[in-house]
Amino acid sequence: MEHAAEPSAVPPADAPPTPVRRRTQAERRAATRGALLDAAIDVLVEDGYAGLTGTAVCARAGVTRGAQAHYFATKADLVVDALRHLTEKLVAELVARPLPAAADVREQYALLLDRLWEIFSGPVSAAQLELLVASRTDAELRAHLQRFEGEVVSTLEVAARRVAGDLVERPDFKVVTVSAMALIRGLVMQTVVHDWRQVRRLWPAARDQLLDGVRPIEDRRNLHA
Repeated sequence: MEHAAEPSAVPPADAPPTPVRRRTQAERRAATRGALLDAAIDVLVEDGYAGLTGTAVCARAGVTRGAQAHYFATKADLVVDALRHLTEKLVAELVARPLPAAADVREQYALLLDRLWEIFSGPVSAAQLELLVASRTDAELRAHLQRFEGEVVSTLEVAARRVAGDLVERPDFKVVTVSAMALIRGLVMQTVVHDWRQVRRLWPAARDQLLDGVRPIEDRRNLHA
């Protein structure tokens, strides 16, 4: 008995072409803004805040100067929004990867701080250091960064609740994380005069010193004091 031929997956030659979906205006705007933000971080890390110009950012992003002016009124607006954009992407990666199981609270903190080191010892830290130095003599930039600092603390708390909820309830959580961020920035500053590999090797010992005062997880009596 002959079997009927199975239908071919190849469309007939005279079939109309599949229409290509065109991006919406909102999607095009989001893509342009994202390209500007990514380019701003690249230029900031490579050339510093003083060397960052709208022309350089637009050339890197492949957009016109008019597009940049449409989205960002000032240079400070652009660079701090770029820093916020990068930080949010990196923190999203933190949330996407649950922390491994830990034996006690100190080990759990160590795992979280190692993840923060991964995030903030890279381009985001280099960019932020550039802006912190520049903000000393730039009041507008300083005001932007002050707001950004508060946002980072809140963002990290929300992220930590998803990957290490017990830690956030501890009274020492904010002190530990803020101190860790300051430690990371301090080590990153050393890369100006030291090899990056040397600086990276300092992190485990520096982290452990920071965590020496953390109470054991069994000590719950003063947990919410």
